[in-house]
Amino acid sequence: MKFITDNLQDWADKISAEIDRDEGQHDWFWPKSSEHEIFEQAWMKFVNRNLNYFAFDSMIASVKEGNEFNKALPITLEFCRHVRTLSTVHAKSPFGRMCVWKLPPGKRLLPHRDNYNYHRFITRNIFVISDNDDDSMIINIEGKPAPCKKGALWQFHPDVELHEFHNTSSDRPFFFLGFDFWDERKLVALQSLVDHEKLANDPVRMNTFGGGLGKKSKYISAH
Repeated sequence: MKFITDNLQDWADKISAEIDRDEGQHDWFWPKSSEHEIFEQAWMKFVNRNLNYFAFDSMIASVKEGNEFNKALPITLEFCRHVRTLSTVHAKSPFGRMCVWKLPPGKRLLPHRDNYNYHRFITRNIFVISDNDDDSMIINIEGKPAPCKKGALWQFHPDVELHEFHNTSSDRPFFFLGFDFWDERKLVALQSLVDHEKLANDPVRMNTFGGGLGKKSKYISAH
């Protein structure tokens, strides 16, 4: 884990207000799986749609194809771009998956590592949006507490670092932002291995939804 700063409370307040304004306007995605229960206590809302990280070649191609940003979350996107100025090694790194997480009271993201090909080529940013003055939100990376006060920003590698999130509050949901930067140098090499034209013209990839191994859809859902 790499600590960036814990002094971004103003950004947290602005993003929190943006999430509140969108409540009831656009639905949250429920990341339920038939194979595990790691994510199903939480909800997600995407900044650049629900990209299918199971399909590695599709994820690579999506960078060249460009992002479709969520018009309801412009301040959140502005913040993600701002982070490039705080983490200069990623100043020109393309975005990978980008999402707001909502963890209801008493719920958890279970301990796990994200060990798919995509995750081996990205750095993940975590930004704490909600108030946590009572320490009711607990985040552990490799069994050690991570910064989880409102306005804290840090990075880690989800493929190798065990991580878990637990909202122990009895009455308040907890919101945080998770968004990825591609490793730009490695991405250049990966791009040359992908048949971009074939992927862009694949009707199954472009016109269906689905995730999981073997699914080649560009997006897991319409979100």
